[in-house]
Amino acid sequence: MGQIETSVRSLLNSQNAPMDVIELDKKAKDKKYKNSGTLTCSNAFIEPRPSFADFVMGGCEVSLVVGIDFTGSNGAVTDPSSLHYIHPTGAVPNQYQQAINAVGRVLEDYDSDKMYPVYGFGAKVRMPNGSFSPVQHCFPVYGGGLEVKGVDGILKAYMDCVSNVALSGPTLFTPLIDASAEFARRNNCTQAQQKYTVLLIMTDGEITDMENTIGAIVRASSAPMSIIIIGVGSADFSSMRQLDGDNGALRSGGMVAERDIVQFVSFRDFAAKGTAMLASEVLAEVPRQCLEYMSKRKIVPNAPKGGLS
Repeated sequence: MGQIETSVRSLLNSQNAPMDVIELDKKAKDKKYKNSGTLTCSNAFIEPRPSFADFVMGGCEVSLVVGIDFTGSNGAVTDPSSLHYIHPTGAVPNQYQQAINAVGRVLEDYDSDKMYPVYGFGAKVRMPNGSFSPVQHCFPVYGGGLEVKGVDGILKAYMDCVSNVALSGPTLFTPLIDASAEFARRNNCTQAQQKYTVLLIMTDGEITDMENTIGAIVRASSAPMSIIIIGVGSADFSSMRQLDGDNGALRSGGMVAERDIVQFVSFRDFAAKGTAMLASEVLAEVPRQCLEYMSKRKIVPNAPKGGLS
């Protein structure tokens, strides 16, 4: 059929002007050859494809919510083999501490107030009279206020909590995911106020409410949030990977997830590679998931802070 040579600018400004379609071999053989037809461009435009960096530069904030597994399978907290064992000098952080530090330090730069909700699940909580509550599946791990300050605040709240709970079970994710989705929706991500939430869940074993968890994820998929699940310890996490959504959209009843919002990573896969590699892996899908949410709601990056265009 032939070819044409043009530019993006020419296409945008063509205003239906016909462009010659040229067959080079005919043109070479026939000096009177003009064209083999014409091509008319009736509608040309540039579709912007913003990057995650564009949103961040425009003031989009990424808020962190932390969920920590305090079920009995972690082992007695006073036992050095426990996943919740706190080293007396702090010289050897446990896997929970390492995961909080690795992921939190990266996300901390994207949150202006650096105030974070931190929840525990699967434990009985010490009451003011010294007794323990029934098993709680979404409780704040700190005594006062609603949030803690910075990653150091998360780590301190975690260490304080370890000595004030009785590890129990079962392992339920649904209350935590529902509460975090509500937190994300309350942030009210709009064109003017762009806020995205990352829920970091750290767990040592398979969840016992898989179907309910899938339902919670499907519901949360319409909220401005992503869910990162880090498996700590040596448990078999094979069934956990079905939450990742890489093999197709999650379904619950008659509902289909609006988008994939979950990333699962096993801590032991990165133990020898260092926490930097762990952070890189667990946060790999967050930019894409954030961009997909913004695109579906036709939210575009705001002008970079400082008035740059």
